[in-house]
Amino acid sequence: MNKLKLALGAQLLFFLVWAGWLMTSKNAPSEEFYLETTPVDPRDLLAGTFVALNYQIGVPQGDSCRGLMNSALSLYVKLEHKGRTARIETETVPIYESSGCSAKEPGGAGWARAGIQPAFGGRTTARYGIEKFYLNENDPRKDAVSGSVIARVKIDGRHQLVLLDLVKKF
Repeated sequence: MNKLKLALGAQLLFFLVWAGWLMTSKNAPSEEFYLETTPVDPRDLLAGTFVALNYQIGVPQGDSCRGLMNSALSLYVKLEHKGRTARIETETVPIYESSGCSAKEPGGAGWARAGIQPAFGGRTTARYGIEKFYLNENDPRKDAVSGSVIARVKIDGRHQLVLLDLVKKF
């Protein structure tokens, strides 16, 4: 009986620590970015309710990006504001774009980790983990169409992009 209580207590502690880490990693203080989406068809009757988005940073531009896209399994993409803006409901926000790539984890802010998705007969793209996600049937964001929304994101402590919100573009 004591071993059972100890095993159950260890499992409970594990899940509490994991939940705490997940909650604090998304709330870690870091700069927020706005990313422009590019058109894609988000409907799939077999897969359920989901939003599929493409981003301009999916094909990174900048020094050494093309070579790394063809030779690496993952890379780091530098996100910078280059002067472009977009109008959302209440304000005009800066749009961040890719400005360079690195195969090794760089120091400094603004670097997002991307996995490489090879394409047969098409172009290879960088994937950040925020391209496709499932939503509740009642969530108003389920009708978000790539190209009509701006993604508000931030970079967590592991250089992963975290999607905070989708904002309608005007």
